[in-house]
Amino acid sequence: MIYYVKNAIRCKKCGDVIESRYTHDFKMCSCGAVGVDGGHEYQRLIGELEDIENLSIVEEQRPEKKSE
Repeated sequence: MIYYVKNAIRCKKCGDVIESRYTHDFKMCSCGAVGVDGGHEYQRLIGELEDIENLSIVEEQRPEKKSE
């Protein structure tokens, strides 16, 4: 299963970097051209792909919680 360590994009029109930090945390850039949603669970991109630079960090599996 894919896990998004960081779910972020840069808008190539206005230069904003936006990040979705949790599920259903929908964010749009200031010019309204692109958006991102999904937090660590999934990635939903809004807008034209040529306007998006994907800055996300993805892992194959969710990290294990460390027990103390």
